[in-house]
Amino acid sequence: MRRHIRHAIAVAAAATTLAGGLLAATGTRAEAAPAGPAATRYSDDFDGDGYHDLALGAPDAAVDVTGTDGSTTKVGAAGYVTVSYGGRNGAQKTGLRAITQDSPGVPGDPTGNARFGQVLTSGDFNADGYADLAVGTGDEQVGLLWGSATGLKDGTRMADPLNRPGFGSVLKAGDFTGDGKTDLVVGYSTSLRLFKGPFTADGTPAAMRKIDIGRNYPVYDEAAQDKIAVGRVNKGSIDDLVVLGERHTRGRVLLGGASGLRFTPVTVRGGTSVAVADLDKDGYGDIAVGDGESVLDTEKDAGVVRVNYGSATGVDANRGMRMFTQDSPGIQGGVRRGDRFGQSVTAADLDRDGYADLVVGAPGEGRPDCEECRNTGGGLYVLKGSSRGLTGTGSAFYAHDARGLPTPAGAYRVPTQLKATDLNNDKQPEIAVPVRAASPQVWSVGTKSGRLAGSSPTRVVRPPAGSGVGTATEFGVLAR
Repeated sequence: MRRHIRHAIAVAAAATTLAGGLLAATGTRAEAAPAGPAATRYSDDFDGDGYHDLALGAPDAAVDVTGTDGSTTKVGAAGYVTVSYGGRNGAQKTGLRAITQDSPGVPGDPTGNARFGQVLTSGDFNADGYADLAVGTGDEQVGLLWGSATGLKDGTRMADPLNRPGFGSVLKAGDFTGDGKTDLVVGYSTSLRLFKGPFTADGTPAAMRKIDIGRNYPVYDEAAQDKIAVGRVNKGSIDDLVVLGERHTRGRVLLGGASGLRFTPVTVRGGTSVAVADLDKDGYGDIAVGDGESVLDTEKDAGVVRVNYGSATGVDANRGMRMFTQDSPGIQGGVRRGDRFGQSVTAADLDRDGYADLVVGAPGEGRPDCEECRNTGGGLYVLKGSSRGLTGTGSAFYAHDARGLPTPAGAYRVPTQLKATDLNNDKQPEIAVPVRAASPQVWSVGTKSGRLAGSSPTRVVRPPAGSGVGTATEFGVLAR
């Protein structure tokens, strides 16, 4: 791949936690890294400069491939990944470089419908102090791209020891065994496997373990990555895994430990997205499940968010599940068909009060009752954490055209995915929002004192230009 050249920024940054302690997977500190100037504190700092970075996929992009005779062939939906590197100004807006399977050192070949970049997650898989990127494809391959002082550079292809369908349909990174090394959970069509870190240069893990998720066996599709979340439900320094079931069947909480992930008997309701964060500041990670496809009364796809609270044994069975809709006290608007409230969720402490807050996507806001209407709309809700947990009191709604948000040309819609990351180290996380528009882009929406946009700028990240890749309507797949 082309080397990513950028100015190194020396920073003595204070440790940043986005969701009230080290309980949420997105943007938390990385595992203990080797001593030395290259050691990163973050699981998404690919160049080791002390800033979080934002990895993005464009799986439907065509790629120009140069043959041995010098001719160029355009390969449809070969896909690419890119990185918007964090810095003192936030997300990098220009100068992004496309990384394809035709880039030097990148494993695999750019074939039609390979959809390189369909699934992304990050962590220091080889324990060298730089975050790395795991990339899943539509043709059941998993590649590891290595971090370095100049960003992502070279990589290797992981072997599939089971040779089963669906390899790489889910990729989730975390320290699930408590040894300080980053492990990788890999999804197949009907199962999960834990690949223990560290990984060698050829992509070989230290070991592989089966993950028992009980009788609620999910069947994975392209949306599976949103239905699994990493966090720390029962305190401690070991990551846990929340796995939602297929469609609306119940999901499981899998607690990490020295022997691997083990399921707990109490289940959670299913949905379209899930996040883990400490919403009540009791030290336990709480589970927020968004279900944008939920039917309320006769309102199809109205959407709902359900919260289960964490405990030492996983889900707190003695504390009732809380449900939030657009009719809940304090939440603006009202339940309406097609709003898809809860289609996507992410968590972060937006107002720095120690309680994680929940950002809820509602991509159907402001559109007529049709599945793929090409009109402008969508919006974001912010629900606050408190000593009693998540509450609608003091919540806020931001429409697609809220003050401080950009206005792309033509019809556009937000959001289908969300991710909270502090890209400029100001302890005020930005919310990454992929925007579906005639010119696809990703908004990095600033926050200040718990508010989105307005008093804090939004940076627009656009696809790489002149990099031998075509337009991608799916530009903005987030590493999660």
